[in-house]
Amino acid sequence: MDILMETFKQYFKALQSFRISEITEHTHRSHLQDLLTSISKEIDKKITIQHEPKREKEFGAPDFKVSKTESIIGYVENKKIEENLDKIIKSDQIKRYTKLSDNIILTNYIEWIWIREGKILKRETLCYLNDIENKRAKLDGESIVKVERLIKSFLSQPPMGIGTAKKLSEAMAVRAKILKEFLRDEILRQEKEHTEGKLYGLYQTFKTYVFSELSIDEFADAFAQNLVYGLFLAKLNADVKKVSLYNAKQFIPSSFELIKELVDFLDVLDQEEYVEVRWIVEEVLTIMNNLDLGAIQKSLSFQRKAKSTEEDAENFSFKDPYVYFYEDFLAAYDKKLRKSKGVYYTPPPVVNFIIRAIDDILVNTFGIKDGFADHKRVTVLDFATGTGTFILEILKQIFEKLPADSGKRNLIIKEHVLKNIYGFEYLIAPYTIAHLKLSQYLKDQGYELSQKERFQIFLTNTLEPVSTQERIPLLPALSQETTAAQKVKDKPILVITGNPPYSYVSKNNGEWIQSKIKDYYFVDGKPLGEKNPKGLRDDYVKFIRFSQDKMEKVEEGIVGIITNHSYLDNPTYRGMREKLLSSFDQIFIIDLHGNYDKKEITPDGRKDENVFDIKTGVAITILIKNSNLKKCVKIIDFWGNRKNKYTNLLLSELPTLEWAVLNPKSPFYLFKEQNTELFEKYKKYISVKEIFKISQEGIKTHRDHFAIDIDKNELRKRITEFRDLSKSDLFIRDKFKLRDNRDWKLELNRNKLSKLNKDKLNKSFCLIQYRPFDNRYICYRKEITDWPRKNTMRHMLGDNIGLIGTRFAFKKQLPYTYCFITDNLLDVNHIQSPGSAQLFPLYYYENPEGLFAETDEYTKQENFRKSFRSWINHLYKKSYIPENILAYIYGILHSNIFREKYGDFLKIDFPRIPFTDSQQTFEVIADKGWELIQAHLMNEIPEYDLGYYKGKGNNEVIKPDYRKFKDQQSGNQQERLYINKTQYFDKVPEEVYNFYIGGYQVLDKYLKDRKGRTLSLEEIENIENVVKILAFTIDQMKVIDDLTRDWI
Repeated sequence: MDILMETFKQYFKALQSFRISEITEHTHRSHLQDLLTSISKEIDKKITIQHEPKREKEFGAPDFKVSKTESIIGYVENKKIEENLDKIIKSDQIKRYTKLSDNIILTNYIEWIWIREGKILKRETLCYLNDIENKRAKLDGESIVKVERLIKSFLSQPPMGIGTAKKLSEAMAVRAKILKEFLRDEILRQEKEHTEGKLYGLYQTFKTYVFSELSIDEFADAFAQNLVYGLFLAKLNADVKKVSLYNAKQFIPSSFELIKELVDFLDVLDQEEYVEVRWIVEEVLTIMNNLDLGAIQKSLSFQRKAKSTEEDAENFSFKDPYVYFYEDFLAAYDKKLRKSKGVYYTPPPVVNFIIRAIDDILVNTFGIKDGFADHKRVTVLDFATGTGTFILEILKQIFEKLPADSGKRNLIIKEHVLKNIYGFEYLIAPYTIAHLKLSQYLKDQGYELSQKERFQIFLTNTLEPVSTQERIPLLPALSQETTAAQKVKDKPILVITGNPPYSYVSKNNGEWIQSKIKDYYFVDGKPLGEKNPKGLRDDYVKFIRFSQDKMEKVEEGIVGIITNHSYLDNPTYRGMREKLLSSFDQIFIIDLHGNYDKKEITPDGRKDENVFDIKTGVAITILIKNSNLKKCVKIIDFWGNRKNKYTNLLLSELPTLEWAVLNPKSPFYLFKEQNTELFEKYKKYISVKEIFKISQEGIKTHRDHFAIDIDKNELRKRITEFRDLSKSDLFIRDKFKLRDNRDWKLELNRNKLSKLNKDKLNKSFCLIQYRPFDNRYICYRKEITDWPRKNTMRHMLGDNIGLIGTRFAFKKQLPYTYCFITDNLLDVNHIQSPGSAQLFPLYYYENPEGLFAETDEYTKQENFRKSFRSWINHLYKKSYIPENILAYIYGILHSNIFREKYGDFLKIDFPRIPFTDSQQTFEVIADKGWELIQAHLMNEIPEYDLGYYKGKGNNEVIKPDYRKFKDQQSGNQQERLYINKTQYFDKVPEEVYNFYIGGYQVLDKYLKDRKGRTLSLEEIENIENVVKILAFTIDQMKVIDDLTRDWI
């Protein structure tokens, strides 16, 4: 104790030797290290206090690493003596360090904080700032003891030990995330300074030969993952206790030649520019060198007892320990990355079904007795290998068919598995894990790869052909890799399988796949006519097109995949469906549903779950090319919870499923069940697109929070501040949360708007129908709004009304509700649909030159096509005014009979309108439709004794809460819509509260959009009126049902 007391006194004396103003965080690092070392020797002489290299960046390595025989105990971070530690402890830097270790000390030389598992466990003060300045001051003995105990408690924590794959993956992920940032910064520096060191050279190599759209951030991410998994691979194969920077690559087997060459990057880490990269790589090595390797290998072994499928279908994936190994890594590393890449492991029950189904087809349809085990005819490609889940299942199928004592086992591996089964993967970490996993599986089966053997899984972008003529600089193994991959791309393949990425905004825009995908933009020999067919750019569509292209070059083949299910019935994909029908003889589809975006529920109203942790519904598709087969398309739906779907897949056989037979026909070629006879009748009706001459999607601002407001004055204030150039762009950007995009640049548009005179600006504030019965104000200028849809919206600035519709709906279990009316501008998301809200103006104004031209100066023309006007005049022998015709259309669209009868067709394209042969019926329906229009425009409020606002309070919307109950005093039924605890709208019938327009439950949506807002008198009266209008709408729809029941 006396020795330590003297050490503290020397430490204090050193602090006093400088003025406080002269002390930096580096001034007394050596004295701090001496203090920590002295105390550590009393705990354990094997403890070392390592001072990490000085950092150029704010958030590099912690200042000291504390370890014992290379096992990490914790870290010490020190700051300037005047630094406020309360502020520092909340910083991103400390949050990052607590992920590296759950044992941290934070100090500014005089204050000491021990952080354990992210929480402050102890806090002590050795002395105060005035003690440093006062040369006569001495340390208080009690303070010394308290700080000493804090440091000893910190040093006494057990070293970080890792004995499970889960803990290892999490430890690797934390360090890989930091490594990625260091790598990215260094590549950017090398690019900026044109030094072009090895790291930048590797990035350029991958961009040129693997993925042309690869960004620096993406490469840094991939390379960081590869390095940590590469070091793990080295440790698994090391025959010495310690793996280092200098010997790691020698422990990577020759069968992993590309990974070995990438790990060769460690050789440059002695160079000064890589000092921070070296620090975190050494952190990873410390982790690897202190693994309980036996326990890790056991947890990653396939030799574990399997449970029955009935017993635990949901945990069937335990058979593949590497599934969770990488999933746990991604969860700790970057959940958003997995989403952006569309990277989700495929649940083993799904893979199991697909592979068994393909094997069944090989045996019973193609006559290949041994199925996947046949080495003469069977070649397989997993076109999006990931971590090798599909290939693993194929190996299981092969080995299950072989007797345990079969003498052919090793020969089948050598001459078939390692020669005829291929995989493509462009992300380095999954590629590494796939090789590691499959090698381990063979090892558990008693077969160890020799130095010259490897799986035929290649690092390549499936959708990009690569020239094989060049020798790739820096990575000779990548030259061999791309050459081999291209040979597979060029050779005939019998089976293609896998789970392609789902990425709506695809980065796979290479010339080859773009030229191939153009085929899907045509149907029946004519262009689709889609203004923006984004869905066809999705990665999964491109992977299907790749498979189709491969199968078009062979006489027979099978494609078995799981993908997004939107291609089954979305109109945008009708050309794709037509081409698949022409290329394949038989198509089998299991629609697994689970589309959370479409709010899918089971046919009997129960919750429907996805088999993945994603919102997009999915389907298994089996495509068969064999000219001897009778053409057919069959489908079956799997509904319900995830576990039931897994169980059904595990227990189902392709031939025995109760398939529904489809008959896809032009123009939609739907891969869904439909009433063909009814559809033929429906096709004869007239589409609203054939009725109206001009129509367009609603306005899309890309910044509604800024461009649109309930309060006109608030909106005006924002726009005034936006155009005030005395305020910086940065200030405006931060204050209003504005981002640049392809179509809109803040600086440019601020400059433009600042030059606009006030009269023109004032005219820009217009009403927009934002949601049903929810008109707001918009600053209708191109400088504010990305897509003003001027060609159509300009006609709404004059006296006009317009029908609102959409091309397709997504609330599958609800009748069609996607129509409304407006006399204002229209927002694109007005009725919430995967198809945007579309406006069909009743009139258009000829040749208005400016956005806000005086429309009275121009001729107002009806917005009907001449062919339609001629047809309807001939039908009724009378020329009805446009309002009559619109009213009739509106009436038909509010017929429950029409909505329910033709619901399957209304959800896939713009509605088609049946016109009655009876002039009298036409006029009556038109009258009822016009009454609805006037009510929905709120020009006429129906007289209903409903919706009165009651209760005392501040009128703030806390939470919409609908309550239906019997009053205990009066015994009367109460139906109330509360906005807070004391205030409510009385007499709101349940069917009124549950009424939908489009995807919105009208009253609930209106109030939820105002949560936290104090309702104005106008808003309260608006809600009262909406209750009455919805009640009237329900009654009016029943009347229209009676008028349409017998003929529609």
